[in-house]
Amino acid sequence: MIVIENINHISLTVSDLEKSVDFYKEMFDFETVEKYSTENQRFMRMGDILISLNHLENFRNNEGSKPIVSFYIDEEDFDDAVDELNEMGIDIVSGPENIRNGRSIVFVDPDDNKIELCYPKL
Repeated sequence: MIVIENINHISLTVSDLEKSVDFYKEMFDFETVEKYSTENQRFMRMGDILISLNHLENFRNNEGSKPIVSFYIDEEDFDDAVDELNEMGIDIVSGPENIRNGRSIVFVDPDDNKIELCYPKL
């Protein structure tokens, strides 16, 4: 058995690197980690979460694809997050819906990478 200590980073493919950087900064307050970033890749950190945005010209996530990044949020913040998504004009793919004694909502980034906000934490 391989013992995993934690997640190193989450990697996402994007078609417009700067647009995606702006999206993750504005939506979640991620900051660019310059020492790891390159011309076609940006590492971004928010707290203990590290994501890698990787540029691929003309990338578009396939419709019906299942990959998703799921972020846990506190139950008390869930309705405020839904309101903020609506105010920002972000298209909601599914939800809010009740799941596992909690709630979930799924939306997409500029390249149709699916992002879930949910509680309770698994």
